[in-house]
Amino acid sequence: MSYRTQKWGGSPRCVNYWFVAAALTFLFAVLAGHAQDSEAITGFVPARMAEERQLETNLRKIPDAAHAENNLRRLTSEPHMAGTEASRHVAEWLRDQYRSFGFDAQIVTYTAWMPQPREVRLELTKPEIKILASPEQPIAGDKATQDKRVVVAFNSYSPSGDLTAPVVYVNYGTRNDYEELARLGVSVEGKIVLARYGRGYRGIKVKLAEEHKAAAVILYSDPQDDGAAVGPTYPTGPWRPMSGIQRGSIIYTEIYPGDPLTPGMAATPSAARLLPADAANLPHIPAMPINAQDAAVILAHLTGRQVPAGWQGGLPFSYRVGPGESEVHMKLVMDYKERPLYDVIAKLRGADDGQWIILGNHHDAWVYGAADPGSGTASLLEAGRALGVLGKSGWQPRRTIVICHWDGEEEGLLGSTKWVEGNVSELHQKAIVYINTDIGVDGPNFEAAAVPSLKDLVRDVTRDVEDPKGGESVHEAWVDQATRERKNPSGPGRQALPPDPSGKVPLGALGSGSDYSAFLDYAGIPSIDVGFSGPYGVYHSLYDDFNWMKDFGDPTFSYHVALAQILGTLALRLDQADIVPFNYPAYALEIEHAATDVYVKITNEDDQDALEATLDAAAHLSASAHRASEALRSVTDSPLDVAKASELNHALASVDQELLAPDGLVGRPWFKHTIFAPGSYDGYTAMLIPGENDAVLRDDRATLRREAQSLAAALLRAAGRLDQIAQMAREVAETRAPAGH
Repeated sequence: MSYRTQKWGGSPRCVNYWFVAAALTFLFAVLAGHAQDSEAITGFVPARMAEERQLETNLRKIPDAAHAENNLRRLTSEPHMAGTEASRHVAEWLRDQYRSFGFDAQIVTYTAWMPQPREVRLELTKPEIKILASPEQPIAGDKATQDKRVVVAFNSYSPSGDLTAPVVYVNYGTRNDYEELARLGVSVEGKIVLARYGRGYRGIKVKLAEEHKAAAVILYSDPQDDGAAVGPTYPTGPWRPMSGIQRGSIIYTEIYPGDPLTPGMAATPSAARLLPADAANLPHIPAMPINAQDAAVILAHLTGRQVPAGWQGGLPFSYRVGPGESEVHMKLVMDYKERPLYDVIAKLRGADDGQWIILGNHHDAWVYGAADPGSGTASLLEAGRALGVLGKSGWQPRRTIVICHWDGEEEGLLGSTKWVEGNVSELHQKAIVYINTDIGVDGPNFEAAAVPSLKDLVRDVTRDVEDPKGGESVHEAWVDQATRERKNPSGPGRQALPPDPSGKVPLGALGSGSDYSAFLDYAGIPSIDVGFSGPYGVYHSLYDDFNWMKDFGDPTFSYHVALAQILGTLALRLDQADIVPFNYPAYALEIEHAATDVYVKITNEDDQDALEATLDAAAHLSASAHRASEALRSVTDSPLDVAKASELNHALASVDQELLAPDGLVGRPWFKHTIFAPGSYDGYTAMLIPGENDAVLRDDRATLRREAQSLAAALLRAAGRLDQIAQMAREVAETRAPAGH
């Protein structure tokens, strides 16, 4: 906060924006507080609240730990990487499960450009010859780790390559790390860089190495980050053993996710395809992952400068930057071809099929994927079963509930992206909200991310779900965990999120790295992501199997049940609401914060003048959001005309679409949302106001001005839509349905 105070001294207008927003938000909170009681549910008329409470209670009684455990046992019965027959087997099983629940379930098939490894070799050639790229070691008592069907560890979308070169250690391979190397006078040009996993998406590590003219990349998991330096390793504990390898895609999803050859369209057999050489999101230098024990062999022979502070990992010797005596030979042979994707789309038809509540999770895994994504799949299945039980008892959804299980997420969000691109017009007409879960359960700590308009909905739902530890709600346990993280930000576990402007428990922002990306970043569908986290060191490895989950992740499967209850309750609350509970004043406040943060970074007065329009538009949006909120408050006093309410809900769901830039962000036009996108040098982490912030990062004044104009236009469009909503709400309030309707 201090930097704002320092900068605002020269910008009285900026101070005014802040005080107006704060005053309006405070007023809104006070007014809302007067209307709340313990039984109230935002978005429901009083006459329907008791019915909704009972429906949700009935749903939460259905998910069952034994069902969830059996689901996961089936899902992890064989390796099922995208593009394989095993992935099809999983999709067919999921389809049949949903059909048995009463859903109309189908498999939608696409074909995407995907590699599989044919040869992966790494050897130390100097100062001695030693074969590396050693496989993960089988675990006695865990038969899954001995399965011969497991594909060798690789980085998907690496090109083939055959080269020999010295090695330079680049820490995490971030922009800051390369700046530090430059200060040390160390060049990676023509070298093979060795980078440890963490602090960013692996594809960004490769892209930065490519930009710095490295010849290739080796990635490894350091024991300091998720191995023995953190705690006991599998099978004794939940952390990564020395032989564990993190697989993963290195496709440049920050440029665009999905099939490299069909950006912006469904990857059907008849789709026009780019040549691979023309695909902007494909890397150009080879990369491969190795385990810590092989990395130790390479690191031990590096000389040169001792590493800077913060670069020392958990291996038992002093790290050096290199280059040194370590020289390695890398050979990768990748088999690229069009391979199938199997998306499962299951619909529980509602009275109004013109409105969809969509839930999703991916089903493909690098190996068995017990936590990633099997825990989410098993939990979403239980939520679907619960909704099906309600349906068979005579209940019908108000809106259609669509449950999707995506293929090819691990390769680069392939299945979800292709489905959204192919159905974007229908989604704009029908989709109300997309709810995502991915790694659903790997521990006991609830975490969530959402667009700001839906954060209160997530908080409210978690108040109604019991935490498996007992004695408190998931929300209370969540608040306790957030408090511990804030008090001990350097302790083990997740990094504390920044405080929420509302003072409530904070939720994260949506960047990329999971299947909500196409819904929000490309199509402007309001989105949520939920799950439970914990000590999870076997990410993307052979050891993420059923035994690991049973021993460490969720031995009683009680958190799978809690996640199913949360997913099901979110679906019901959104499906049954008279007026879907979007909180646009909260959204506007976060936008004002983010826009102000960009403004205070700028010291050039001409550039500050260019950003004044953005600040004006953000203030306009805030005022419109509060007017709409005030008008909506009177709508749910008594029963509503169904047609008018439906029209109003469509308008409420479309506000994020108004925040899309028609031409997308400069340099990466697939990303159209002006408020949320993954950072260009983060890959997963959300960057708010991405166009302006990217331009500031690159010191690109021309792009800054263009992005400022695009953002201001988007904010004014959203403000205009909210003004329309306010008018519609006033009209709905005057057009009441007959009592008892």
